[in-house]
Amino acid sequence: MLDDGVNPPDPDPASRVWPLEGTTWVLTEIRDADGAWPLPGGIRATLEITDGHLHVEAGCNTGHASVSLHDDTIQIGPMALTRMMCPDLAMKVEAAVTSVLHGNVPYLLSADVLAVGTAARLLVYRSDLPPAA
Repeated sequence: MLDDGVNPPDPDPASRVWPLEGTTWVLTEIRDADGAWPLPGGIRATLEITDGHLHVEAGCNTGHASVSLHDDTIQIGPMALTRMMCPDLAMKVEAAVTSVLHGNVPYLLSADVLAVGTAARLLVYRSDLPPAA
């Protein structure tokens, strides 16, 4: 801390970690056996964990489920989703999201990137908040 009470800039912002809970995570990429593809423009998919609940925008519909956090996994209970129909690309994103976000799901948190799933299907999210101090 500087004498004037202002924190100096972080010399290595990549070393800072965003909190898993309370952060809105925005889906940027889906990876599977066929490769990686960025989220199509105009489609929003997010994940947020607060107070033992998972809240999602799945590409088309929104939903929630109970969660329990462990060192490297998230236990996700049955998800309740709205039931709108959307264009094919949004439904494809939703199918990918919901295929991963159920049961005992591995995750890795590194700075502002959250990877959820396995090599068979991995959802890559980025934080939309500044890092925790």
